[in-house]
Amino acid sequence: MTDPAFASQLSALTAALESFEKRIVSEEVPKEAIAGLKSAVDDLRLRLWGVLSTGSADEYRSFQERFRLRRAAEICEGIESELSTGLISPRHGELRRLGEAAEALSGRIQDLAGGSKR
Repeated sequence: MTDPAFASQLSALTAALESFEKRIVSEEVPKEAIAGLKSAVDDLRLRLWGVLSTGSADEYRSFQERFRLRRAAEICEGIESELSTGLISPRHGELRRLGEAAEALSGRIQDLAGGSKR
């Protein structure tokens, strides 16, 4: 038996996705803006896959942690590659904050791994 509130949310989500699709097909939405929608849908899909493929809440939390760590590593590797090849401008102000966050994260990982270089 499906919870009526869940069924209502699912119906609203389906309607929203259909609305997005119509706007995208009619080119009301610029291609660049579609990336945010894709990311949200991908994230939801992967979370649902995680729930379905795990047997307990602890397994799901572990799945989420592993997924986030892999995704973060992929993003960092992609940004580093794009900076190296010039696909991302080195003039973005956000780069300093990203560098600081990456440095703090690296230090924390080193500390937790018992191999602190600081």
